Amino acid sequence: MGVAYDLNALSGINAASNGLGVISNNLANSQSVGFKSSRAEFADMFSGAQNSPGNGVRVAAITQDFTQGSINGTGRELDMAIDGEGFFVFEDQTGKYDNVYSRNGSFKLDKDGYLTSQEGNRVQGYLLDQNVSTETDPVFSTALSSIDLDELNKRPKATSEMTYDINLDGKEVHNVDPAGTNTGAAADDDSVGSTNNLVSLIDPENLEGRAAPAATGPYQGSIDYFYPITIHDSLGGEHTLNASFYKRDVVPVNDSTGNPVSTTDANGNSPAVGAPVKYTSWLVQYSITDTDEQGNTIYTGHVSDPTTGEALDADGAGSKAAGQVYELRFDTNGNYLGAWEPIDYGNPTTNLTATTGTPDSYIDPTTGAVVTEPSETGWTKVVGEPSLNFIVDNPLTGATDPLGGPISGTNPAQFEIGLDLTELTQFSGSYNQRGTTQNGYSIGDLVGLTTGLDGVIEARYSNGRSVPVAQLAIANFSDKNAMEKLGGQTYAESFSSGAVQLGTPQNNGMGSINAGSLEYSNVDVAGELVNMIQTQRTYQASAQVISTSQQLTQTILQL
Repeated sequence: MGVAYDLNALSGINAASNGLGVISNNLANSQSVGFKSSRAEFADMFSGAQNSPGNGVRVAAITQDFTQGSINGTGRELDMAIDGEGFFVFEDQTGKYDNVYSRNGSFKLDKDGYLTSQEGNRVQGYLLDQNVSTETDPVFSTALSSIDLDELNKRPKATSEMTYDINLDGKEVHNVDPAGTNTGAAADDDSVGSTNNLVSLIDPENLEGRAAPAATGPYQGSIDYFYPITIHDSLGGEHTLNASFYKRDVVPVNDSTGNPVSTTDANGNSPAVGAPVKYTSWLVQYSITDTDEQGNTIYTGHVSDPTTGEALDADGAGSKAAGQVYELRFDTNGNYLGAWEPIDYGNPTTNLTATTGTPDSYIDPTTGAVVTEPSETGWTKVVGEPSLNFIVDNPLTGATDPLGGPISGTNPAQFEIGLDLTELTQFSGSYNQRGTTQNGYSIGDLVGLTTGLDGVIEARYSNGRSVPVAQLAIANFSDKNAMEKLGGQTYAESFSSGAVQLGTPQNNGMGSINAGSLEYSNVDVAGELVNMIQTQRTYQASAQVISTSQQLTQTILQL
């Protein structure tokens, strides 16, 4: 029967063996991505009287060191490293756990376009909420979901919303028709705002056949500012939405007789007596064009009658309108006030006459005097701004909903685009295109990814789109050492680890994401070799105690 120091030495050998096992595992994983080194923590065993020498040693715990490993660039866009606290979150494909967690950010795309770990567990994150997001302000869901990078552009999206952010030159002089077609009291220097010129803009082909005022063909004045942008129909087909801006004039406070000029203020309300409103008026004309097989420009979107929903060029009696016209108003500080449109677009004759339509230039450019007092009875402020409803026909393709959702009316072939003009300004200096966006796109394939420090994954597609599709989720635990180890640098939540804490990179103490990089093992090889030597000596010393015990036993037996 062994004496006490035999058993003590044996416990030392067992403990040293476990310590060498931990060290060997660390050294073996010194190049494993996301691996965290461990150390064996020893504790003495004691029982009996206080003068007892003790009962040896045991391995109290094997503790992992979750300090930051070295982050090395790989140049691979699907490689990601966490710099700081947290774990990547994965869906457990075995179904045993809700989610599993790892620091290994070596990702890939599976056959269905999902972002996964190399083992096939899908990466979890917060997907783009397309119902509330805009092109310039992405909003992400708050529920965890698997990140699908391929689904977003499998189907084209018809343009339904647009935002214009443009500065119109406040020094621009008012636009005139150089042909000088207007005569009589309503001539007013042939401004683009004259009745005849407005008719020429809206009905350039004079298909309405009106007697007076009669259109004499397209408006001859040059466009002050022109901006075309590509939009899409439901099949992903491309069309060009053209915006032509014309400077009308300044509406002064009082006319030549001293009476207030405007019968309504910029919001469409009657101003208080003695408080007339001064503003600058512009016209913008929208049209949608395409090219036919011969390369000729053709109209694929025309103005419709808002009352019947019928296209104006539906028959020979209708007007093939070149585009829809709005009046834009800016205050004396250059800020956008709102948009006005003709009261009856389907029948321009009723609101574009010398008596009811908005007249020509308000100010004579030679004398500076107000020539005539304007009447606003033919125009009305657009309801529901900032979204203007630009109504168009179907294009000459098989698309059934080229420009968004259907409008109310009798003709289901009519659709509309919401135009947001609230960012427009009119400051002096120059025209400045600060950014015009539209939300339609054609079908595209994934060609690349860009991931920011905040974990937002921006996908690049072959149709030219670059879309923030999701934001990576980051998890943390109160006691990381109590997490259940699953192998492959993967962990699961346990009762002792505490409930998972979910967040996003760079928020609430979570680390940031380094794209194109991997976090390698935090094993200190030199330190592990030193520990191995020390543990080896402990093993040898414990073995020597047993050898000494054997010699003593032999001595006793030889007595």
